[in-house]
Amino acid sequence: MILSGHQPNYWPYPGLIGKIMLSDCFVYVTKVQFEKKSWQKRNRIRTKEGWNYIQVPTITKGKFDQNICDVEIDNNNDWREKTLKTIQLLYGKAPFYKEYSDFITDFYSKDWKMLSDMDIEIMNFILNDLGCDTKIYYDKDYNFEGNKTAMLVDMCKKIGCDTYLSNLGSSAYVQIDEFTQAGLNHQYIDYTGVEYRQQFGGFEPGLSILDMLMNCGREKTREIVLNRANYEFSELNKDLHVE
Repeated sequence: MILSGHQPNYWPYPGLIGKIMLSDCFVYVTKVQFEKKSWQKRNRIRTKEGWNYIQVPTITKGKFDQNICDVEIDNNNDWREKTLKTIQLLYGKAPFYKEYSDFITDFYSKDWKMLSDMDIEIMNFILNDLGCDTKIYYDKDYNFEGNKTAMLVDMCKKIGCDTYLSNLGSSAYVQIDEFTQAGLNHQYIDYTGVEYRQQFGGFEPGLSILDMLMNCGREKTREIVLNRANYEFSELNKDLHVE
């Protein structure tokens, strides 16, 4: 059984959705430190000039050490209306905009308070829309012990999985030997992506899955994120690029 975990992201990139869908179980990790310039509060969408951020204002003054689950949204401006208008302007003529317009309009009409709640709402909608059958867990329901790799090992033990799947960016802190010493396996996954037709000329990589949904629709997006040819995988208990 393969477990993966990740912080909730704001309109995440396709590789994160794919990692979840290629796992048997997934944990939303929110009881870790929030970083102000993170994918939890912003992501990239396509513009005529290339790309730009859509982002959520958060209350961070004097709260440097707060966990993701404690981050409040700063609703003292009209960020929701501005974001909705931006999405409508950039994607209103996209092939599949109408399929998602009701969700998007309803989503940005809500008075969100907590950042993690809002991110999880987006991600669960996308996963459900793509027919994901991965079992979803929430760290608020557990007391995972340890930091970094030790916490991932504890997650595997408490959820009952024997293999943990990490995105390549986790290599900065993951200690594979801690998994093997615990009788568990570890594997890296790296989304290499695939080009698809976007709203403007050329192709801009590294965008939110919102862009893919608008341009490719549900079935094509599902096909892309589930296609293992669009990823690199390490061998079990090895780094991804081993000479």
